Amino acid sequence: MSLFLRALAVAGLLSVFIMPTPALAYGRDGHRIVCDLAYRYLSDETRAEVDRLVAQDMQFDNFRDVCSWADEVRGSTHRHTAPWHYINQDRSDPHVDPEDCAEDGCITSAIDLHAGVFADRSRSDADRLEALKFLAHWMGDIHQPLHVSIEGDRGGNDINVLWRGERHTNLHRVWDSEILLDYMAETWPYLAEEDRWQPLVEELAADIPLTGVDVYASLTPIAWAQESHDIVRSRGFAYYWANADQLIEPGEAYYARNLPVTMQRLKQGGVRLAGLLNQLVEERQVSGRTAPSATSGALN
Repeated sequence: MSLFLRALAVAGLLSVFIMPTPALAYGRDGHRIVCDLAYRYLSDETRAEVDRLVAQDMQFDNFRDVCSWADEVRGSTHRHTAPWHYINQDRSDPHVDPEDCAEDGCITSAIDLHAGVFADRSRSDADRLEALKFLAHWMGDIHQPLHVSIEGDRGGNDINVLWRGERHTNLHRVWDSEILLDYMAETWPYLAEEDRWQPLVEELAADIPLTGVDVYASLTPIAWAQESHDIVRSRGFAYYWANADQLIEPGEAYYARNLPVTMQRLKQGGVRLAGLLNQLVEERQVSGRTAPSATSGALN
């Protein structure tokens, strides 16, 4: 069944592997931001259903806090989900398609799987809650560009980096956390580190004029993955030509160029997650409407 997103359409609106610890998908702050943004744009019906399910979780109190759970369990109780956090491709492959999915699953098939479970009212609340937690996480992962990676370097974890001339890390962690952490530390140095995500999510939300507006877009994990594919292979990303034998040194120009990309992907992930959850809860299709292309600066 073809599913469609429900939530925002304003003319000209925002035009838009297995990763070892500590390189977690988008980092805890990134996932929290995607889910906090999404929660703001849920319909009343969807918010009530999300709150009802999360209230049954013994570990978490808020929707935004469940969104890193999939990273916590992939090495323990849900080991089979480890490959679902990413999709790998041959270096020469220009397009993401279902055949790129590994035999044991990938990020695009995981979104389809858990969207289906969450939407199925015949399933138990426990199953639907787990699906919600996974789905919210996958929507963050697929918008972190290095979760659509070139096979062989573990999503950039093997690309050594001297970040901004200051600290040694790897390219995956740069996009998971370093760009966000630096921006938050430099913008709100007077706040405790654990509180800095809050003004950032307010800043991002202020850049998404959604109030009173509906947005419609297809549920298209392949298309979202293609966006990440195109970003990581762009010249300014410094990934396509990198290799594990060579240290790269992304400096101030890299940071300034890619900070807007990071912010855009967080906004896209949040809005799309909201629209997807709205559609899955309300169980209706919206025909004849599509969101603007996300290939430029607008938020799809």
